[in-house]
Amino acid sequence: MKKHFPAVLAALLLAAAFLCPHVTPSPTAAAPEGALPFTDVADGDWFYGDVLAAWQKGLIHGITPTRYVPEGTLSYAEAVKLAAAVHQLCAEGSVTIPAVEGSEWYLPYADYCRAHGIPVGADGWNDAILRWRFMELFAAALPPETDFPNDIPDGAIPDLDGVPENGRAAVYRLYRAGVVQGMDGDHACAPMQTITRAEAAAILTRMTDGNARIRFTMLPPGPQIEVRDGVTYVNGILIVNKTYSLPPEYDPGGLLAECAAAYRALCEGAKAEGLLIYAVSGYRSYAFQKQLYANYAARDGYALADRYSARAGHSEHQTGLAIDVNSVLRSFANTAEGKWLAAHCHEYGFILRYPEGKEDVTGFMYEPWHIRYLGVETATRVAASGLTLEEYLGITSVYAD
Repeated sequence: MKKHFPAVLAALLLAAAFLCPHVTPSPTAAAPEGALPFTDVADGDWFYGDVLAAWQKGLIHGITPTRYVPEGTLSYAEAVKLAAAVHQLCAEGSVTIPAVEGSEWYLPYADYCRAHGIPVGADGWNDAILRWRFMELFAAALPPETDFPNDIPDGAIPDLDGVPENGRAAVYRLYRAGVVQGMDGDHACAPMQTITRAEAAAILTRMTDGNARIRFTMLPPGPQIEVRDGVTYVNGILIVNKTYSLPPEYDPGGLLAECAAAYRALCEGAKAEGLLIYAVSGYRSYAFQKQLYANYAARDGYALADRYSARAGHSEHQTGLAIDVNSVLRSFANTAEGKWLAAHCHEYGFILRYPEGKEDVTGFMYEPWHIRYLGVETATRVAASGLTLEEYLGITSVYAD
C-alpha cells in the first residue's frame, strides 16, 4: 500500500462507520464536538474530511484518543462490523446491534449480516481484508433503492484476474453505483491489496448519501480472450459462434443448472401473464449438431445452411446455455409470447441471441425464438445496449474457411 494516496484514491471506497478494532463503543454514543483530536490526520490529507465527518457523527474512533493510524489495515472482522452497521443504518436509521465483550466480539455483526443476505465467511476474522472481499460485503449492504448511474461495461475494470465471480460482480456493482471508481486513470481496483483505515473512513458517505456518489464512465474494453480446455471465454463470458468453437468432447449433458433454473423462472413469469413459453430445443451434443447440419446442407446446400444452422462445435446449444422456444418460425416474433420474450427475457438472464437485421454481425439469420443465458446483470446490460453479443464484446463471427 502506498504511503500517500492521490485524490482519486479517495474515490476508491464507499463509506460507512469505522469502529476501532480494539474498542467497541456503543454505536449510539453521543457525537463528539470540536476539532479532530488525531495528530496523525492533518488538514490537507485526502482523507481528512471523511475522518472528521465520521468522527463528528460518533462513528469512528482512534486506536488511541490521539492516534487514528490512517495507514493501518482493516481486518475481516472489522469489515463485517462495518457492513452490518451500514446496512442497519440505511434500513432502520440507527445502529442497534448490541456490542459484546470477549474474543468473539464480532459474532453479533456476523449474525446480522447472514440474516440480511450479506455473505460472511467462517474464518480469517483477524486477517487484513482484501479489497475484493471488502467490496463483496458492501455490495450486498447497498440499500435496495440504490441507483446505478454509471455505465461500466463488463470487462472494463482492468485488474480483476484471480478474483472469483462473486467478487467481480460485487466490484462492478459498487463501480456502477458510484461508490467506488478505482485507484488511477484506468480505474484499477487493486483487488488483492488490503484496505486501510484511511480508506475506510470514506465509506459511510457514498453508501448512505446518493448525492455523494461518483458519476463517471468507462469505455468498453477490447476483448479479453481466454481459452480453457478448448473453450473460449471473452471478458469472462463463454462464447460460441462462427469464429469461436467448442471441442467435440465438451459435453455438459444438458442445460446447465443455473440456466435451467432461470428458464423455469422465465416460464413462470410468462405464465403469470397468461402466456405459455415452452422449449422446443435445448442442449445438443456435438454429434447431434453434426448430423443436423449435414441434413440441412444436403437439403438446402452449404451456403444457405450456414445462414441458419451452425456447424458442429459452433452451436450455442452445445454449451447448455441456449434454448429455442415455442416455434422456429419468424412469425413467432409477432405472437404475444414472442413479444413478451423480447421485452422481458433479460429480466431472467437471457438475451435474444440473433436479432433482426444483424446477420452480418452474428453470422445467423434472425431467430426470435433463440435465447442465450448470460445471467441477469449481464443480459440486462447487453439488452440495454441495443447491441448483439458480438458487438457488445467486440468480436467477430466468421468461419475460417
